[in-house]
Amino acid sequence: MKIWTFTGGGTFRHLLIICNVFALLLLAAPAVTASIPATGHPYLLFHDISETPGYQYRTADPWKSWEASILYTANRCLDLNFPGDLGAYNSYGYRGDFAWKLGLAYQITKDTKYSVKAKEALQTISKGTVTTYADKANGVGNYALAYDLIQPTLTPAEDKAIRDNLAVLADDVYSDLTEGSLSFADYHGQAYPMIAIAGAALADYTNPNGLKLTSTPEDWHRCGTDYYFVDDKLHPDGRSLISWGIDESSGKYLNGAYKGYIIGDLVLWLQVSNHAYGENLLEKYPVAKMAVTSEVWDTLPNKYSSNYVTLGNMKWTYLQSVVNLLPDNEKGPVLNQVEQIEKSTLLPYTRDGASSDEFVLYCVYGNYDSIPRTSPAYTSYLNPSSVFQVFRGSWDNDADWLSLVTFNAVTTSNRDMMHHDQLSFEYYSKGDLLLADAGEDKHVLDANYGVFETNHNTIAIEDPRTPFPTASWSNSVSRGMYKGYWGGILTPVSVDSIVQEPWMQLIRTTAKITDVVGAGWSSSQDLTSPIRYERTVLYPDTDYFVVIDRMEGTEPWVYRNIFRPTSLAITPTADANNDRDISESEVGHVNGALTIGSSPYNWQALPYKAETSTGITTGSLTWTTTNPYGKAVQLDLVSAPASEILIEKNVGRIAGYDLTSEVYNPVVWFRTPASTSEYRVTALLSRYSTENTRTATEIAVNGTGHALRVHSPGYDDYIYTGTGTSSFAGFTTDADTVFV
Repeated sequence: MKIWTFTGGGTFRHLLIICNVFALLLLAAPAVTASIPATGHPYLLFHDISETPGYQYRTADPWKSWEASILYTANRCLDLNFPGDLGAYNSYGYRGDFAWKLGLAYQITKDTKYSVKAKEALQTISKGTVTTYADKANGVGNYALAYDLIQPTLTPAEDKAIRDNLAVLADDVYSDLTEGSLSFADYHGQAYPMIAIAGAALADYTNPNGLKLTSTPEDWHRCGTDYYFVDDKLHPDGRSLISWGIDESSGKYLNGAYKGYIIGDLVLWLQVSNHAYGENLLEKYPVAKMAVTSEVWDTLPNKYSSNYVTLGNMKWTYLQSVVNLLPDNEKGPVLNQVEQIEKSTLLPYTRDGASSDEFVLYCVYGNYDSIPRTSPAYTSYLNPSSVFQVFRGSWDNDADWLSLVTFNAVTTSNRDMMHHDQLSFEYYSKGDLLLADAGEDKHVLDANYGVFETNHNTIAIEDPRTPFPTASWSNSVSRGMYKGYWGGILTPVSVDSIVQEPWMQLIRTTAKITDVVGAGWSSSQDLTSPIRYERTVLYPDTDYFVVIDRMEGTEPWVYRNIFRPTSLAITPTADANNDRDISESEVGHVNGALTIGSSPYNWQALPYKAETSTGITTGSLTWTTTNPYGKAVQLDLVSAPASEILIEKNVGRIAGYDLTSEVYNPVVWFRTPASTSEYRVTALLSRYSTENTRTATEIAVNGTGHALRVHSPGYDDYIYTGTGTSSFAGFTTDADTVFV
C-alpha cells in the first residue's frame, strides 16, 4: 500500500487523506416453507368484517369515507351484465376487480344483492377478454379475493364449480409465466403475487374432478415466496424475481416510476400472506421491507421523489397500506413520510406515483394516533452495494440533499439500463432542487426520455483526434459515458470508500470508461483507449458539498463537466390547443437567473438546443431563484480549474410528472483543453439571501492538480485533488485528494 506524506504549517479543523477502503455486504434471504392457511372463508384479509379497522372505526374518517367509496363503487357494479360483454371493461383484470369489490361490500353490509352479483361474476370467469398476460394474472388474484369473501353464501354445487373455474384460470396463468422474456414491471412483478393469492384462496383444492391441470396451489404459493424473494425456478437465472426490479441491498426500485405498476399487487399479497398464513413476509425477507419503505430514505427533504431514471417529483402514498405489518418502533417514520406528502400541495403540477387502495386500507389500516410521528435515526443513506446513494443534512424540508447514481444491476429494461446516468448527481438545498436530472421528458419537442449525458449532472468527453459526430440531442461533439444495454453494464461502478463521521461524510467511486454514447441512446462507441474516472463526494460538517472528479487516460481527451441549474418553481408548459403538439414557444421554463463568472447571462434568450460558447473562461456560476416556499435562494457553484463555458437551453422534467412539467432549463458545460488527465474540484454553496456568504476561490497549486479554498466567517477549508507531490496554501502532499 502506498504511504502518503503530508507536511505543512498552520492550524486546521480536520485533515482527510483519501485512500482505498473496500467493503463487501452480503445479504441472504431465508427460504420459506409453504404452510396451510386458516380454514373457513373468508380468511384472506379477515375472518369477520368486525375485525377490520374500517368496520371498527366506520363512523370516523378516513374509514367512514373509505366505506362510502366502497359501497358507491359496488353499487355501480350492480348494473353490470357479467354473462355478457362489458365492452372496454371486459378484461379479466376489470371483471375480477369488480367481483372482489362487490364481495367486500357484501361483507360490510351483508346485503345479498352484492354477493349474488359477485357470484355472477365468478360463474362467468371465462367471459373475460385476455388483453395481456399481466391483466389475466391480476384477474385471477381479484377473483380469488371475491371467492373468499362470498364463499359462505354459495351452495356446495356452486362452490365446486367456481373452485374448478378459478383453478383452471390459475393453472393457465401459471403456465403463462414461462412464456416470452422476463419483464418485471410490465408482467411478472404483477403476476407472481396475484397467483399466490389464488393459491391461498384454493389452498385446500385437490382437483376432485380430475381437470387437466399442470400446477397446484403449492406451486402458486411458491410464486409469492421462494420464487419471488429467493430463487425464481421458473426462470433459470439463479436469482430472485424481485431482483429484476428492486435493488436487493437497499430496496430502491431500479426502474423509477414503474414501481407503480407492481406495488399494489405486492402489497395485497403481503396482507393476504400475513392474515391467511400468519406469515409476515416483511419479517421473513429483508428485501420485502426495504422495497415497501424505500421512499422514507430516498425522497427529497420535501418528501417528493427525485428525478432518478423515470421518476418525476411525485408523491408516493402507498406506504399507508403496509403500516400494520411493521413493528411499532418502525411505524413512526413511515407514517410521518406518508402523512406529510399526502397533505402537501407544494408542487401543483405533480401527481401520486402509487396510492393505497381504499378497499385494502379499510381492511388493514388501523388507528395509529398513539404512534409518535418521527424521523429516522439516520440521515444519509450510503451503501456500498446500492444503486443509489443519498447524502442528507437533516429531515427538515429545506435540508441539504444530494444523490449519486452507482448502478450495478442487470434488469433487461431499457428504461434504466440505457439511461446513461452513471455517477450523475442531483442537488437539493434551501427548499429547492437546484441541480436536477432531466427526468423522463416524453411529451415536449424531441422527447428524449432523459437518457443522454446532457440530461444529467455528469461528465462528457470529446475526442480531439477524431471528433465525434454532432449529437442530435445536444448539437454537441461531446459524448457521455455509456452506462449499459438491456442485458449488461458497460460502465460498472465500484464504491471504494464510505466515510460517515460527525465531521465528514464521504463516498468515493471509480469507473473504467471504455465506451461513450454513439449515434443514439441505444448505441455505443468505443474509445480508442480507456479512461479511469473517479467521482468523490464530500459533505464536511453537513455544511456544503464538494464534488471531486478525476479523469485519467493515456491519450489526450477534452473533458467536460455538465451542470443543470433548475428549480421546483416553474412556469409550466401550456398545451394551448390541447393536442399535445407543443411548439417551442409553448414550452415553459424553470424560474431562475444565471450568472457566468461575474456576467449575467440571459439563458432563456438562447435558441432551443444550440450549444453556445459564452466566450467566458471562469470557474464559477451563480444561480438565483425563489423556492416553492417563496424564499430567495442562491447557489454559487465554484469549480477549479477555471474553464471555457458553453451553454444551451434544453428540456427537462421537474416539479411534476406530466407534460406541464417538461420545461426549459440551462445546461452548462465546463470545458477543459485536451489533456491525458484532468482533476477537478467543485464546491456547491447555497444560501438564503439573508444568510452569511460563503465564498470559494481557486488557489494556486505547485505541481499537478487543482485546489479550492472555501471561506466563511468561522473557518477556511482547503480541498485539493491531483497526482504526484504538490503544494498549495503552505501544505505539501503526495495524496490524490486532500481536505484540510
